[in-house]
Amino acid sequence: MNANNLKTKAVIFDFDGTLTKPNKYESSWERTWAKIDKLDEDERLYNLFQTNKLTFNQWLEEIFKVYKDSNVSISTFTEIANETELIPNAEKTLKNLYENNIKIFILSGGIGNIIQIKLKKILKYIEDIEAYFFEYDKNGIINNVTMPKLDVEDKSNYVNYIKDKYNLKKDEIVFIGNDKNDEDAYKTGIKTICINPNKANYTDKKIWNHCILSSNNLEDIEEYINFE
Repeated sequence: MNANNLKTKAVIFDFDGTLTKPNKYESSWERTWAKIDKLDEDERLYNLFQTNKLTFNQWLEEIFKVYKDSNVSISTFTEIANETELIPNAEKTLKNLYENNIKIFILSGGIGNIIQIKLKKILKYIEDIEAYFFEYDKNGIINNVTMPKLDVEDKSNYVNYIKDKYNLKKDEIVFIGNDKNDEDAYKTGIKTICINPNKANYTDKKIWNHCILSSNNLEDIEEYINFE
């Protein structure tokens, strides 16, 4: 059998803009800043990080301080999750992958709490979620943030982790994303699909093997999944 025809055994999804409909605010972080009405502070901190005045960890610490001072809570994340729309037929598609013995992973640089709340009804289909998770105090206010196990800023790290942990060949894994920060996945040699691109170099076939330029139906990805 040609390697390109091997059965797909794992699909790794980005979340924001991939499993969700395009939004005015690109990420769950931005939606949280908007919810607490501090988008200007988001921009200020981001500029400090971009100009190397804050390290990544310092940037995350500053974000956490603002969120905590603003009483970001489980209720905040629930409101954001409820306002976030999944791309149509997301549940149907994930169920189909699961029932065909294809493991499903979510790899996001976003807020895992929001992902979990939004996918509550279909979490049973998900093998693992790699993202940033906030912990809560007894009143439901955030009191800690947990870093992902692996560096999600370079998504090839997680792809290689899944490949090794489940003893998979690169041709048995598909990565689906939509943004420039998803592009490192290609370095692993797996199949990559860009859906509803946002700032992604979607015309570069080296980075994105396939592109679904405009989709309102997650079932569109099934054309690129080997079910047998």
